[in-house]
Amino acid sequence: MKPWWLKSLRLLEVVVVVAVLGNVFFSRLEAVRFHGDESHWIATSCYFEALATLGFSEPAWLRISDIPDEFPVPPWLVATLAPEASYTHVWSAHYWTLTQPMVSRYIIALGRIAGGYCVGDLNIPWDFHITDSQNVSLGALPSPGLLRSSRAMMALLSVISGVVLFLLVRHCAGMLAGYSFVAMYVGSWYLLLHLRRAMSEAPLVFFTALALLCAARALTVAPRRLGRAVAWLLLMSVCAGLAGAAKLNGLVLGFAAAVLCFVVAFRHCRPGMKRWRVAFLAALLATAITAGVFILVNPFLYPQPWLRTIAMVRFRQWEMTNQARRPEWRIPDFFARLHIVPLRIFHDYPAVHILFFNEPLTVLGLFVLIRGAWRWVQGKERLTGGRSMSAGTALAILVVAAVTALPPLLTPLDWDRYYMYPVIFVSVSVAIGLGWIASHWRDLVALYNES
Repeated sequence: MKPWWLKSLRLLEVVVVVAVLGNVFFSRLEAVRFHGDESHWIATSCYFEALATLGFSEPAWLRISDIPDEFPVPPWLVATLAPEASYTHVWSAHYWTLTQPMVSRYIIALGRIAGGYCVGDLNIPWDFHITDSQNVSLGALPSPGLLRSSRAMMALLSVISGVVLFLLVRHCAGMLAGYSFVAMYVGSWYLLLHLRRAMSEAPLVFFTALALLCAARALTVAPRRLGRAVAWLLLMSVCAGLAGAAKLNGLVLGFAAAVLCFVVAFRHCRPGMKRWRVAFLAALLATAITAGVFILVNPFLYPQPWLRTIAMVRFRQWEMTNQARRPEWRIPDFFARLHIVPLRIFHDYPAVHILFFNEPLTVLGLFVLIRGAWRWVQGKERLTGGRSMSAGTALAILVVAAVTALPPLLTPLDWDRYYMYPVIFVSVSVAIGLGWIASHWRDLVALYNES
């Protein structure tokens, strides 16, 4: 059992990290560069009132919304997207229900309600086909107070996400690794920009951090505590469903939970238990919970959940295809991707804009994570190089990073916010690499002297 003074010191450490993150993320929220998409997210935060109140009256711009004529609706989706398939227009198939899921809108609503703003105070959505001045004159720019209240909620989520990731990195690779991550988290202009805008990035990172925390807890329970480990993975599935309901790509966390169900079952099952059956049932339950939560928070999906989810995915694919037709936005070919993507995630967007700093430390961090994962599979709870370094946490980070950070590398669009997952996990890997160096510096010095 840890002595009281050590627990107090750890608590003080968390308080200091919270203070640092809070001071940085809440500072000058009004100075964050405005993006027209913020207008969309704030305007559609009225969906919280549509969910929570009876007799909700749609704003005029929402009442006239429908499915774009250019969107090719397959014949097998026509019936489920027809107006008569829904009991009210606000939850029927139209642009605002197809383009994004709902949870980020609900969270923005909580922020502006806390700031004293109701549906009547909302702006109309930004129109990218007219000039900025025309948008402002039409009322598409949120008022300063409304914008700040909406952003404050994003800042709060980002602070919590930073603290959770700090604790996980510290638990995995030591104190210096944790502090290094905090420095890179607050030192990246990219993260400070996108995690404070009133959009979906902060909620996505928040639920991802919670899912990662649940995964780490599942992989660090005492041996032969299979039930407790699976319970943590089912809680991870809840977070995965909410991440997907914040932004569609968050649904991949449900796959990570299912994979970890197999990993945990094969490690913790007692002799005589049917491992494949336990693993399959746990993974099936994790997948069902992820899907159930994703559907539960979005009444648009209620009439035909699977068909309408497919419609949302196809609509986003159609939108991205149209966006990729613009030469200034798209990554033209494979060779351009080999140049652009590493430049973005290792130079432009991390806190340190030095390729030869970020690339080797990322590789080193991945080596430490892979080694930790292998030790966990072998039944060892700790990484070498220090008693405080958790092999289970390393495996959790590795799996979540693999399913979330790799797919965005194939995006057809060179849009900055699409690199959020890779930048976050590059920062984590760099911090872990620095932590490994700190715990092995004597060995490195001795090796250098011998050479």
